[in-house]
Amino acid sequence: MSENKNQAFMKGALILIIANALVKVIGAVFKIPLTYVLGEEGMGLFSSSYNMYAWMFVVATAGFPVAISRMVSESRAKGNHTEVKRILRGSLILMTVIGIVGTAVLYFGAGPFSDIMKNPDAKFGIASVAPALFFVSIMSVFRGYFQGKQDMMPTALSEVIEALGKLVAGFALAWMLLPQGLPYASAGAVSGVTVGAFLGALLLVIVYLFKRNKDNNLNTIADFGPQRSTGRIVFDLAKIAIPITIGASVFSLTSVIDMIMIMRRLQMSAGFSYDQAQALWGSYSGYATPLFNMPPTLITAISISIVPAITAAVAKGDMPFARKTASTAVRITTLFALPCAIGMSTLAGPILMLVYHTKFAERSLMLLAIAIVFVSLVMVTNAMLQAVGKENIPVRNMIIGGIIKIVVNYTLVGMPEININGAPIGSNLCYIVILTLNIFSIKKVIGVKFGIVQSVVKPVLSVAVMAVTALAVYNYTAFLGNTFATVISIGVAAVMYLTMLFILGAITRDDVEMLPKSEKFIPVMEKLKLIRR
Repeated sequence: MSENKNQAFMKGALILIIANALVKVIGAVFKIPLTYVLGEEGMGLFSSSYNMYAWMFVVATAGFPVAISRMVSESRAKGNHTEVKRILRGSLILMTVIGIVGTAVLYFGAGPFSDIMKNPDAKFGIASVAPALFFVSIMSVFRGYFQGKQDMMPTALSEVIEALGKLVAGFALAWMLLPQGLPYASAGAVSGVTVGAFLGALLLVIVYLFKRNKDNNLNTIADFGPQRSTGRIVFDLAKIAIPITIGASVFSLTSVIDMIMIMRRLQMSAGFSYDQAQALWGSYSGYATPLFNMPPTLITAISISIVPAITAAVAKGDMPFARKTASTAVRITTLFALPCAIGMSTLAGPILMLVYHTKFAERSLMLLAIAIVFVSLVMVTNAMLQAVGKENIPVRNMIIGGIIKIVVNYTLVGMPEININGAPIGSNLCYIVILTLNIFSIKKVIGVKFGIVQSVVKPVLSVAVMAVTALAVYNYTAFLGNTFATVISIGVAAVMYLTMLFILGAITRDDVEMLPKSEKFIPVMEKLKLIRR
């Protein structure tokens, strides 16, 4: 039974990882050509508009998918099927109101927000992305509902459709409006976010309507335990979601503060002109940050899957399964995020040349990429604490990390010799502190034990060999051109990393058994002596 539950958790995670990978590919197809159309200054405007939306998006919706997922999972585990429908109904009412209010605030506040940022041309983009908040609010309800049932396919499909809508509409509008000037072209690009959110929300509603008849059949099954009223459910949703939202908004708010602070510090303290500061911010936010965001976005899949899995286990009193799931999630996250972080940092320049045909953000990406492993682990450990009803702990830890980030950024960005590179240094310190605090809290609350040798030492040794291999292969093949040398060095390094994991025994039979259909390839792996118990 435990193996089946583990496989359900990993199956959901794998579905979302595949979807997120597709979303990232689609995003790259959107973002990379967009940099050629808008340039560094236009990407600065695009990033300013999108970051303001991202902050409002987190404030409006961040905690509710988790809260809905947790409540649906808990009610289903207890056999309260009628309550599951009430959770959906109450969530829709609440999120519709939040979506309308959020859209109005962002649309009518576009001018004042852009003035505060000292980036007045960003107001067009902020206004054009405002309606996306309403559609995203609706999406968050249905995503949380399906995730609570450990059905990750609707979320995965909506993410892909949303990304495709952003790609097609955003790039088309940017290209059409370019003759009107960069402010209008960047606004057209960010308008794609609104189109994508509308399509994603529409798809989820259609999927729900198709699945509704099956859900209605559950009404014939007797409910167990007392049923909460819709009003009580809305209150409980808010009680869970608000701390999560506060914690998540700390990061989005610090990103907005970063944007305001960096532009001001570069101009007023580091001595750069407005155009120079805009170019530095554009290179960091438009070139380094999108590459940095790719691996953590894939890790989001584990965070989403772990909440209903651990919540259901706790509701049934199955703490051994909860501990095993938590420990496995941390190890899998480390095994995936660590090579991404070190690999991207080691080959920062070649990767930037491959993707953007410029090395302008090389130093920033080299520093920022290291934070990939810390960000990924923070996301997963936050989800664990939220799953067991300790959502206030991540809030406290993230506030502490956010304060550290602001102080470090303010200090370092204002130094002419460091300038924009102070931002990734601040990010690293921020996430290291949060992760450390989260780990201590998880060990205390859940009682899980993380094996240092298996979870840290073996992956670190493997990734060290990988990094040396990547550099050696790139230097040896550089005369063949950057594209060929970069692709070959990444491929060889990936094979070397996997080889080292198997040699050191960092991947065990228990790990493989969590994968769907694992019984088909475990005998082969054992025969080749690739895995051990």
